[in-house]
This record gives sequence, C-alpha cells and structure tokens, in this order.
Amino acid sequence: MKSIFLSIKAILLTFFVAAVPTSQLLASDYPDQKVVYHINYDDPKRISATFTNIANHINALGEDHISVKAIIHGPAIKYFIEASDDETKQTTIDSLRLNDVHFVICGNSLDGFQVSYEELYEVEAEDVVQAGLPEIVYLQQQGYFYVRP
Repeated sequence: MKSIFLSIKAILLTFFVAAVPTSQLLASDYPDQKVVYHINYDDPKRISATFTNIANHINALGEDHISVKAIIHGPAIKYFIEASDDETKQTTIDSLRLNDVHFVICGNSLDGFQVSYEELYEVEAEDVVQAGLPEIVYLQQQGYFYVRP
C-alpha cells in the first residue's frame, strides 16, 4: 500500500513539475544575490557561453534580485576591442547592460594590450579599475560570490 501511495505521489509531483514553468517554481526559492563573474579568457565561444550563463542567472532571480559584476581582464579585453566594430558583440553586451550587468575593466590589462578604455565598446572611465584580481577579492569582501565559468 505504501509503495502505491509513493508511486501516485511521484506521478502527481512529475505532473506538477511538468505543468509549472521551472522559473515559477524556483525564483522565489532564491534569496537576493550578489555575483562577480571572472572573465579572463580569449575564446569567443566561451565568453558567449559565460554571457548566456549571466543572462540565465538574471532570468532565474529577476533583475531586481541580483547584482552582477563581470570583471574583464587579460585576453578577454580583446572581446571589448572587437565589439567596437562588431554589431553582434555590441548587441550581446548591450542586452546584459540593460539587465544592470556592470562590466569592470582591468587597467593593467589595458596597459598590457596598449589600448585605452576609449578603444573598447561603450566603456567609461568609471568602469576601469587598476587591477582586476584585487577588484574580485574586494567584491568578495563586500559579499559577492565568485563565479568563473
């Protein structure tokens, strides 16, 4: 009798989960979050996948319940240089910015690549920090969780 009850319960739970979108089931389960994404690789596919992760993260919580900072340093700087002439990359960056993602640019990386922030797509002086890694640690000290996809 107990196994029949458990089977019926499993069937009903499966039906309920299938009938209700996952975002409705889980969104309220998450507390507000502060997240720092670490992006320092020169692989457009990986960067694209990371940006998809960020968008999915925001969609799961709702933009009012998450603060996202993306630290861009090392070879990832190239993505923002290329975005100056690449509409697809511009659209990707813009859509994340519209969801309040703050891209933080490493000044040491700018120096290393011998470019100024003005040569990057839509980067302002206030988006640049002296060094990316200390900024990540600082944000963690402020309660941000570290993610490096």
